[in-house]
Amino acid sequence: MANDWASGGWIKRLLAEDFSASCKEDRFCVPCAAAFCHHCCGAHHRGQGHEVVVRAEAEPGSSSRGRDSFCVSCRAGFSAALCAHHSGHDTFRIDVCDGRYCARCTGSEPWFHVFDGIDSQTIDDVGCQPPT
Repeated sequence: MANDWASGGWIKRLLAEDFSASCKEDRFCVPCAAAFCHHCCGAHHRGQGHEVVVRAEAEPGSSSRGRDSFCVSCRAGFSAALCAHHSGHDTFRIDVCDGRYCARCTGSEPWFHVFDGIDSQTIDDVGCQPPT
């Protein structure tokens, strides 16, 4: 999916993403010895050499965080605090402003042109916060 950001194929996934849902450590990769969220990190633990154990329910004490970012490379919303697999990918933050989910952009991102025709506005940080 090299340069997928250029074509904008990921924009439909962004618009359909449920940012009110949480990322949960609901799977465990044996060779990596790491718990992970199946929704946003599942692709990183597929393939040869990865034996994944599916938990029926997240264990008590396992982490669960709100989805506050979007990965263009993986086409998935994720929790920046919980899912480190997306470092090095094209990602951006999602905030809640006036009750609406908003992509936090500078306007200089190489994929920003994909937002043409989508409601966009310049806002200050007052009243904006990461999803809970």
